[in-house]
Order: sequence, then C-alpha cells, then structure tokens
Amino acid sequence: MRRILPALGLLVLAPLVGEYLLGNVPINDLPMIIGLIPLYGGGALLIRETARRWRLGWPGIVVLGLAYAVIEEGLLTRSLFDPDYAGLRLLDYGFIPALGIGAYWTVFVLAIHGVWSIAVPIAMVEAGSRQPETPWLGKVGVTVSAVLFVLGGAAPVALAGSANYPLSAARIIGTLGVAVALIIAAFLSARLRRPRLPATSAHPWTVFTIAMAAGLAYWIPSVLATAGIELESVVPAWITVCGYLALYATMTLLILRWSRCEGWGPWHRFALGAAGLLTYAWHGFLQPPSFPAPAYVDRMGNAVFALAALALLAFTAKRICRARSEVGTGHLLYGMRT
Repeated sequence: MRRILPALGLLVLAPLVGEYLLGNVPINDLPMIIGLIPLYGGGALLIRETARRWRLGWPGIVVLGLAYAVIEEGLLTRSLFDPDYAGLRLLDYGFIPALGIGAYWTVFVLAIHGVWSIAVPIAMVEAGSRQPETPWLGKVGVTVSAVLFVLGGAAPVALAGSANYPLSAARIIGTLGVAVALIIAAFLSARLRRPRLPATSAHPWTVFTIAMAAGLAYWIPSVLATAGIELESVVPAWITVCGYLALYATMTLLILRWSRCEGWGPWHRFALGAAGLLTYAWHGFLQPPSFPAPAYVDRMGNAVFALAALALLAFTAKRICRARSEVGTGHLLYGMRT
C-alpha cells in the first residue's frame, strides 16, 4: 500500500493541479476529472515510473515532461499548430510562418505542462512518500499506466483533435521527432556526472521565495490582462520570448547548482513544489474558465482548490517532519547499540 497509494494519488493530483487549480476548469465541471485522469495522471505516473526505474533523476523528469508537452499540444490538442484553437488565436503573437507555430505560445505552453502538469504533482506526491526515489509499480502496473495514458487519454484527445484540425504528415513526423529527441536527451542526462560542490545550498525559504518570484514573472501576461493590458499590444513578441527563455535558463542553472551543494534535501524539493502549487493557487483567481460557469461558482471553486492546495502542503510538510524524525531516532538507536 505504501507504493500503491502514492501512485493513485499522483493519478488524481496531476489533473487537479493541471486544470482545476490552474482555474481552467471550474468546480462545477469536477466530474470531468474522470476523463482527465488518463491523460494527465497516466502521463505523470508513466513519466515518474520511467524516471525512477532508469534513475534519470529530476533533470530526466523535467525533460520527459517537456516531451509530454510536445505530444499533448502538438499531436493531441494540436494547439501548437491550430491558428484558431478554441477561438483564442494563440499563434498570432510571434507567429513563425516557416514552422507554422507561434513562438510565444510554444515557449509558454510547453513550460505549463513540463513544470506544472508533470513536475509539480510528482514533487508533491514524492515529498509525502516514504519511498520518493524508488519505483512504486511493477511491470504490470507500468503497463497498465501506459495503456491508461494511450487508450484512455491520448487516443480520444487525438481523435477529437484530428476532427477539429487535421495535421499534415510533415508536422506529425516533425513533432514526433522533437518528442523522441527529448526522450533520448532525458536518458542521456542520467549519464552526466554532477560532482558535489563544496558550497552550502541555499536555505529552503530562499529557494521558495525565488521560485515564487519566477512564477509571478511567468504569469505576468495574466496579471496584465486582469488590468486590461494585452501583452502583445505593448511588448514585441521576440522580447517576450527571449524573456521567457532567459527565465527558464536562470531557474534551471540555479536549481542545478543548488542541488549539487551540500545540504540539499527534501525541504528544498518541497520548497520548489510548494512554490509551483501556490503559484497556480493565486493564478486560478485570474484565469477565466474555459467552460461556462457563474462567476460566484468560479470564485468558490478557486477558493476551494486553493485551500485544498494549502492542506496538501501542510500534510506533506508534516510527513517530511515525521520522516526526518524517524531517521534521527534510528540513528540515535543505532549509536546506543554500538
């Protein structure tokens, strides 16, 4: 049960974070989670089990999350290519004719899935697990999660996407090529040696604060939209895209350095996951729902999911404290015996 329960928790948490805490799906459409669990939960669980079985570490999880994002947005929902996806004209800002994609939307949405749909749910469930770095499922369980993702999630969404916006063979092959390249990169990253640094890692509260600031920077377009300012009307697309790439590079380098320093541990990983969770919690109040809902229902749902996120953080922090206390007691008993 110590392995099955975290796996089930990840199946449910991934869609809750990815769509409901985000504010994209209102609380009155909570039954929709049944259809989202195979796509989000199945994908997150499959990535987590693959990374832990092959010892890919967190760099591998994040890169596999990016591969998941490319597949979902490129081949399934097809928002990377559909110029009128959901009537939102997502590709107009920074459109690249040669590739048929919007530069801004591409760098924006891939991070949404790579970080929040995949990495944050995995980080939170692992932080509350007693076996955070070991596989939770056997071969049968991994096979079931793969089938769940492909048949229960990917196939139905792909069929719907094909009906709304058919893709050319060149786009399908190109998207698959990018996804496969990212998967290969995730496995190759496990071979890179990351020697420990003699410096002391940043304090968990420092990690949390910087991650929260990065989350705010990421969602500046939503903050501006709330104030009635459209980003594309005031900032050229190439500046916005470069800003996002600089933000990603800065956070990646910081986290890689912190994780190689002495003292890096569960509380630091919890700080990153907590920052991601709380970023979605406050952003949910700014996000217009994609499905019709009365304003009071939408706000009530935002509050419910934000409170649930806080409860999850409190529960996870308590689990970390208990685990560290048990380790300390074990060391003490070992010392008394010897």
